[in-house]
Amino acid sequence: MAYFRSPTPSGSRLLRSSLYLLALFLLCFSFWIHRCFGKPDLSQIAYHLAFGVELMDSVDPVLTERFIKWCLLAPLVFLVLLSYMEPRVRQGIARLPQRCHALSYRVHRWFPQLLVLGAATFWMCDVSAFKYVTADFGPDYFAANYVRPESVALHERKAKNLIVIYVESLEQGYANSAVFGHDLLAPLTGLKGASFADYEQAPGTGWTIAALVATQCGVPLERVTIFDGNTQGQVMNSFLKHAVCLTDLLAQQGYRNVFMGGASTSFAGKDKFLNQHHYHEIYGREEWLKSGVPASAMNGWGLYDADLFSRAKTKLRELAAAHQKFDLTLLTVDTHEPAGHLSANCARQGYEQFAGVVSCTASEVADFVRYARDNGYLDDTNIVILGDHLSRRNPLSEQLAQLPERTIFNAFIAKEAPQPNRAQLLHFDLMPTMLEFAGYTVQGGRMGLGYSGFGQHGLQPPADRQAAMDRDLLNRSDLYLALWDGVDDD
Repeated sequence: MAYFRSPTPSGSRLLRSSLYLLALFLLCFSFWIHRCFGKPDLSQIAYHLAFGVELMDSVDPVLTERFIKWCLLAPLVFLVLLSYMEPRVRQGIARLPQRCHALSYRVHRWFPQLLVLGAATFWMCDVSAFKYVTADFGPDYFAANYVRPESVALHERKAKNLIVIYVESLEQGYANSAVFGHDLLAPLTGLKGASFADYEQAPGTGWTIAALVATQCGVPLERVTIFDGNTQGQVMNSFLKHAVCLTDLLAQQGYRNVFMGGASTSFAGKDKFLNQHHYHEIYGREEWLKSGVPASAMNGWGLYDADLFSRAKTKLRELAAAHQKFDLTLLTVDTHEPAGHLSANCARQGYEQFAGVVSCTASEVADFVRYARDNGYLDDTNIVILGDHLSRRNPLSEQLAQLPERTIFNAFIAKEAPQPNRAQLLHFDLMPTMLEFAGYTVQGGRMGLGYSGFGQHGLQPPADRQAAMDRDLLNRSDLYLALWDGVDDD
């Protein structure tokens, strides 16, 4: 019984405290991710961690503050409480009957290790770590299904300018009046255009940069681009440099590609992707600050959506006046989790809370489309409106969970919009689909992993495509790695 009365040796105390701190960090980190983003995705976590300090400098300060609170301070507070309880637990064990001492001693001695094991097991199950690790050993879905865009013939019918509006986390379900009381997307659903009823989310597309890559290049954003030994050195300096993407093909056709987003272009390597793939002009938070927009007029990510569309109207006038074909890509931020950003402009119109942010953003997107239509730009310009991915944790998550199916908002606005050739659409389909929407015929209808949603093509997606992707798409692929590092894949 002397053990319970004697102080724990300093080395043992340090080891126990370190184990406690590790376990507490894992549990608090999981809590932070769930509270801010919803169900965690290890691929997304691994991707963003690769950018380290660069990530912290460009992320919404609210998320950074919550990270400091829950992942740094909270574990320390809980560690102090555990340290306070340790001697009292030892004293309590000493007062137990003699027959209980052996078991109690072992449990107490090994409790920090058991806590770490439990926290690590919970965390690994929570982020599907087993599937992440075993992806190196599954069948190569990517190589079996990837069609190199540069090998596909493009035939111009009547080329149009293209405007692509990515709306942060915009789901079709927000239009469900039975769930939300009224159609939160009424201004958008009132626009005339084509749409796909089932725009679904595939693996490797569930966050903004992944959605941009998937829709423009027809490929997922896989974890191997960060932690595979062949690509670790190159990834910070290039971004899918051997992949041919939508803007690469448009540039070959004489288009001027312009990107305008509210958030920092350096976030998650977005600037590297844009620069690598023939965007001629790039505007984000840094450029807006240099142009004279005060930081006080921005939200945690950057420019509010209303201000972004105001500048986009000016850029649209400039591009149209230059009489060169153009592709204008816009990316909004107001509806970003965890709580959205209600601008003063939206508040003045009576919008409030997160539902108001969604409705106000829908109104601002629709206003931009009406501006283009009323000023005659739709005579030679087509507009695509896309939610970038399904929403994650936000104040309306419980209502969204009531929907039988969750799909992503999409609309194709044109003077004469073509009819979709099927109901289902995946991110990878957007590359050939947008090319055909812009007035080109994609021979065979296939590029990347995608199948065009317009035109009559003999080959259509297999019925089990989504299930096969869920199972095998993110498995290791030497062909996919070659798009990053240029390793000969023949």
